[in-house]
Amino acid sequence: MKVAKQFFGLFIVVATFMGCQSKASMPTNFSEKTGFDYNDEQNGFFKVNSVYEGKIPPGTVYISVMTTVKGSNNDPVSAPNNNAKRRISNSGYFMDEFEVTNLNWREYVAWLSGVYAHEPRKILLAMPDETVWRKELAYNEPYVENYYSHVAYGYYPVVGVTWKQAEAYCEWRTDRVNELELINQKVIPFRDLKTINKAIKEKPDSLYAYVFSTKKAGEFIRAIYGDSSAVDLDGMLYDANFRLPTEAEWEYAAYGIEAVDGNVFENQSYPWRGEQMRGFDDKKTAGEFYANFIRSRGDLIGIAINNTLTVPVNFFPPNGYGLYNMAGNVNEWVLDVYRATTNEVVDEYNSFRGNVYQSDSAYAESILDKLPKMDQVMRDSMRNVLIKEKKFAATGGDFRSFKDGDKLSALGDSILRAENATPIEQANMISDQARIYKGGSWRDRAYWLNPANRRYLNENKCSNDIGFRCAMSSVGGKKQN
Repeated sequence: MKVAKQFFGLFIVVATFMGCQSKASMPTNFSEKTGFDYNDEQNGFFKVNSVYEGKIPPGTVYISVMTTVKGSNNDPVSAPNNNAKRRISNSGYFMDEFEVTNLNWREYVAWLSGVYAHEPRKILLAMPDETVWRKELAYNEPYVENYYSHVAYGYYPVVGVTWKQAEAYCEWRTDRVNELELINQKVIPFRDLKTINKAIKEKPDSLYAYVFSTKKAGEFIRAIYGDSSAVDLDGMLYDANFRLPTEAEWEYAAYGIEAVDGNVFENQSYPWRGEQMRGFDDKKTAGEFYANFIRSRGDLIGIAINNTLTVPVNFFPPNGYGLYNMAGNVNEWVLDVYRATTNEVVDEYNSFRGNVYQSDSAYAESILDKLPKMDQVMRDSMRNVLIKEKKFAATGGDFRSFKDGDKLSALGDSILRAENATPIEQANMISDQARIYKGGSWRDRAYWLNPANRRYLNENKCSNDIGFRCAMSSVGGKKQN
């Protein structure tokens, strides 16, 4: 009996200890540190949204936290050695289920056409370059005339857009999803495009007051209510902005391998198991292709099965994460500046090359926006406090060439100086405007369908085989799809 009591006592201790390991519930209506109430004028001084509910961006799939080996996983003799293997980790993020389509891009252009009807230059610069389909020795005029604009190609991936244009689309999409959130929550009124165009045409300096911008959401609200404190936007907007995925994010998501306890234990060459280009697991789909690519000279999969070079973005089965066309159809822009990573100069967490930070003195403005409203003299004084006393840098930082490990693309103080290079050497130098694209396309061999393989193109150029999809960082922990 005594032994039984001792065992029971030990069980209670162990159970109590185990209970301490679980997540404790936090109060949501008062401070557990001071005892004051939140959002209570009678017994509190702090207005805050203490309940967090993460928003799932429309059209996206959540890719969970991972640690994996990134880089080359095949060994052809003639392959460029520009993506050395290394282990990295990434925080969770959202990725578009489908590539951005012609229909998606036409929606974007339609919005610009309404808001900036008086500024056709803005509309013209957003249009995709339809002449990318022209070839000296091929008759592709039907694609030039129809691919972007014809209803038959609505759900085909948009092409002929530069990296810069893709980034502009991501920013526009961020503004629109946040605008709709505020409209649905009756924070701001809906305004049709004609009304917006008329207002900014008459008052071009008041653009921020009529065209919603996530960056200037506070100014937009002030223009409506006259006081920024009238509406608390905390938790109303999406946690982060749409952007192009980093190379590490894109490569991991492309494989679609399920992680176990945050680790990936299996490797593969394509976004599906095995080394075959055709299905073999399911009797119903056995022998069918997994992707749109070119098998040999003149043998294009898209033409053979769909009578078109590209295919709709949902044509082939998705990978293990539910992402479509992560191999073939069109290559996809990613966020990174291109450099060969032969010496493994990368960060272990959220690996990315391409950071260009604005000056901290400019960043200080967002800090000052969080303080009580002040006149311009006081604001200038507080900015000086940040710069002089808190040591905010007066200039930003450009890290696109940071620890550049590729001798063939050497810049600045690297071994090969641009001013000493021959014209041929200069032509082969990789500039800070070179952006990576991945995934293979309708006109690529199977080699380029491997998610590890990478190429580059100037961010201001485009092609008939490069499209993109958007991503968004996850904030505040795990999300449910």
